Amino acid sequence: MGFLLGVVRSLRQRREAADSENSSFKEATHKDLSSSFVEHQMHIAQLSERFFHSKIDIVEPKKSKGLTKQEAAQKLKTDGKNALSPPKTISNMELFVRQFKNLLWVLMFGAAALCFLTYIYDPTDALNLYVGIFIVAIVFIMCVVSFFEEKKGVEVVRAFQTLMPTSCQVIRDGKEILLNPEELVVGDVVVVRSGCKVPADMRIIACTDFFLETSSITGEAEPLEFHSKTADAKTSIFESYNIAFNGSFCVDGEGYGIIIRTGENTVIGQIASLTLGQKDKKCKFETEIERFVQFITVMAITMATVIFTIGLLVNGGNDVIRLFVTGFLMVIIANVPQGLPTTVTTELTIIARRMAKKNVFLKKLEKIDSVGATTLIASDKTGTLTKNCMTVTDLWYNNSYNSARPENQGRTTKKRNLNAINTIGWYDAPLKDILSVICVCNKARIENNLTTKVRPPRVDSELDLTVYKSQPVKEMLISGNPSEVALLRYASGMLDAMEVRDSFHVVFEVPFNSVRKYHLILATTEATWAEIDDKKKVNADVEFILMIKGAPDVLIKSCSTINIDGVPMELNGKRMDDFNEAYETFGDEGCRVIGFACKKFRAPATSTFSIKSNTIPMDNWDFLGMSAIMDPPRDDTPRAIKACKEAGIKVYMVTGDHKSTATAIARQIGMIDTEEVTNLDHNRQVIRRTNSQDWAVITGPELPGLSEKQWDALLEHRYIVFARTTPEHKLMIVTESQKRGECVTVTGDGVNDAPALKKADVGVAMGLAGSDVAKQAADIILLDDNFSSIVAGIEEGRLLFDNLRKTIAYTMTHMWPELVPVMLNFFFGFPLGLTPVQILSIDLITDIPPAVSLAYEGPEADIMLQPPRKRETHLVTKGLITYTYLFMSIFISVGGVVAYLLSYYLNGIYPSELAFSSNDHFKVGASNFTTYNGVVLNAEQQVFMAAQAAAAFHIAVVVGQAWHLWMCLTRRVSIFVHGMANIVAILAVIIDLLLICLFTFVPGVQYVFGSQPPPWECWLVPVIVGIWIWIFNELRKFGIRNYPKNKLVRLVKW
Repeated sequence: MGFLLGVVRSLRQRREAADSENSSFKEATHKDLSSSFVEHQMHIAQLSERFFHSKIDIVEPKKSKGLTKQEAAQKLKTDGKNALSPPKTISNMELFVRQFKNLLWVLMFGAAALCFLTYIYDPTDALNLYVGIFIVAIVFIMCVVSFFEEKKGVEVVRAFQTLMPTSCQVIRDGKEILLNPEELVVGDVVVVRSGCKVPADMRIIACTDFFLETSSITGEAEPLEFHSKTADAKTSIFESYNIAFNGSFCVDGEGYGIIIRTGENTVIGQIASLTLGQKDKKCKFETEIERFVQFITVMAITMATVIFTIGLLVNGGNDVIRLFVTGFLMVIIANVPQGLPTTVTTELTIIARRMAKKNVFLKKLEKIDSVGATTLIASDKTGTLTKNCMTVTDLWYNNSYNSARPENQGRTTKKRNLNAINTIGWYDAPLKDILSVICVCNKARIENNLTTKVRPPRVDSELDLTVYKSQPVKEMLISGNPSEVALLRYASGMLDAMEVRDSFHVVFEVPFNSVRKYHLILATTEATWAEIDDKKKVNADVEFILMIKGAPDVLIKSCSTINIDGVPMELNGKRMDDFNEAYETFGDEGCRVIGFACKKFRAPATSTFSIKSNTIPMDNWDFLGMSAIMDPPRDDTPRAIKACKEAGIKVYMVTGDHKSTATAIARQIGMIDTEEVTNLDHNRQVIRRTNSQDWAVITGPELPGLSEKQWDALLEHRYIVFARTTPEHKLMIVTESQKRGECVTVTGDGVNDAPALKKADVGVAMGLAGSDVAKQAADIILLDDNFSSIVAGIEEGRLLFDNLRKTIAYTMTHMWPELVPVMLNFFFGFPLGLTPVQILSIDLITDIPPAVSLAYEGPEADIMLQPPRKRETHLVTKGLITYTYLFMSIFISVGGVVAYLLSYYLNGIYPSELAFSSNDHFKVGASNFTTYNGVVLNAEQQVFMAAQAAAAFHIAVVVGQAWHLWMCLTRRVSIFVHGMANIVAILAVIIDLLLICLFTFVPGVQYVFGSQPPPWECWLVPVIVGIWIWIFNELRKFGIRNYPKNKLVRLVKW
């Protein structure tokens, strides 16, 4: 017992060491990525002083001279390249050797060593040599299979390299040159223009309409305008907008900046360090398998020691070597489910293939069980819950809503004028004016002219979704600001956008910025422009058209009229209320709202226009309408969220987007309750109230200040929207949730998701839109980027856990049937009931097909209506051990003993005559045996009868297990309700029956197995036992379904 206590103590110490490692890491994860940055709070003079080698021009920063080539070369030598370290990889040899680090295999190698020792001790018995070689070969083959399976699942990608631009513009020695970004150093002055990536973290010192897409860092889908202004002391680098992060993409304008961090010191580099610095934790599945193997190992050694000791005492200390090898070896073989590793690997591979068909790629097979155990999904919004494609969802004009969404079709009844010559003429005002503004007052670029020339179908809604589904629009390539791309794509579905653009000539333009909040175009028609020179000669007036799009609340202030059915109507109080209601409605839905206005006026053809000279009319505009643009939810997302709710799984939305936008999306997908709206008066003032408080909304900056109790209160909510989060906030959410016992699955696609993906129990990356950083950090990749695929993965994970329990319930049952013959031989001197080869054949041949067939078993009907299993729930429970060892194993053992004794009885030998006969009889070279009836049996007859009895025992075990297999197909549903649709299980039973016939009746095989055909009556015994197993299990499952809390039922519930 001292040895066993030592084993248990060492195992416990290993677990405690792992736990302490995890807790120390949790403390490290809360470090602030932005704490080392101060440059965003420094003005231009301070920057010039700090980076004096860069020769920054304080007055005109764009004329800065930059570093000299010599200074840059020296810094490059000192600081190293501007590159990120690739992730560590594991060699094939390390992976192969790792397959042998399995306690089961150590035990099996010990058994093989005993076989070889026996052969060395007695070379005349070659059977021990064959068994030893067979065991070693089986272990080696299984390790090779596991190696190739795991090698398929391990995909190492050099993730961070793809974020680095291939070249960049840098100013050195006062000249702008093209440079490999790896050669950049701190202090370099860099120029970033539209279409380029930011090559390293830089402090902007000058810019013009500089817009960056930073979703890989902050999660913002919409490009943000960056500037060179100094931030105050309270503003973080993520909110200062004067630091351009490495990997960000410039969609418009140009910016000059000084490099302040390179390589691994950049924000991306720190995220990479957080990701790669985390050690891979053992997943729950591996821990449970290891726990089961430890249990089996301790039990096998304990039972082998006890049985050997008792056998030694019974035999008076004689024939020690035979007793030690036979007892110890056979007990270990009987206890160890040699086929378990192969069965588990096969089940994982089958599940992985099934999931691959559902567009879910498993990088690590073992993680699928953790997916099934998921209690909480923390999902990124952009590209995961939504389509990651800004789309026009609504237009508001003529004081009515016009929606492109299918559920809102028919809100307008305006018909198109399909007799018009050009496409813009298909529509009446003000829609045609809105479409003109969308096409002309828009900096998005149509890369190919594949806009529709086909007239849209006549439908009730002028904004029909089927327009988007036409093939030409799908093929159209538009680039630029996502909001402008969305508007132009929408217009292109309604008409020929290039035709509209070509019909106007732009005279003057004021680009959008965050201060003005509008984009203004002054244009004339092409016909007017063609006559402009003639008009200038006579100083005649021509008609100009002012087109404006921007923030509706800004535009409306300069408008005096609102266009209704093509007629400018006075913007009175009632119409202003209608405008405000529509604006608030779109805003409450989390949409980006863009307004449109225009004004026609006449001015001399020789006019020179500018804002400062007051030559452009900035008042008395005509308001046309407004559009709602948003990144809409994926079509399957609401259904997936509903399935998560039914399965008892918490859902958190973790996004860098604004609180209102995130909340609106959460409502649309059904994650949080929709507000009830009640009209109070004719002014349409509203009161809003919610139906439930099982959800919450909070922003990232609020999280660091929460106390433990506040975290407890927050995470009690089942559905939470986390808005305005940074990478460390996401990591904090995962860590705090795990501390409270949640099994966390995190989904994401950006670099900002990588640390959380790595830290979570299961990290899920998007295969299409996901960055390589996210894919490497993740355990699972969704090949179709579909959130609903996660639900399918959870179902498969739950099914794996169920099927694995069924497999263990099936394979563990053979322990007592294999031990009882040894105990009868050791304790009572009965002839050996099962030979070592027969025992090995049960474990490695006949038990494998049925066990593997359970991997093909489908889920029970209510698998996704059950709550997630608790974290402390083990794979092998007391109920499972009781069921297998105290009931099924004993039932089949009784059948085996009855068949064994029946075989001797039908040959004229009573059970009492067999006691203590094995030392001198029923073996090669035995002395004659005289029965009670006076029949004398020679050695050959005795060996033949012993072989018959061993075959009868073998048949009883194999056929009894075949009957038991059908009861393992379900855990609680009756087999008569669930059915026997598993074709693989049917084939497995047929294979088992054919194999036992092969072992029993084929002469050459008979010798190897030490068997002979028993009397036909012996075949009836396992049938009777099988019927009893069915009756017992049907009663057990009836109790589980109807009396789950009953003590007797819980005793055998698994």
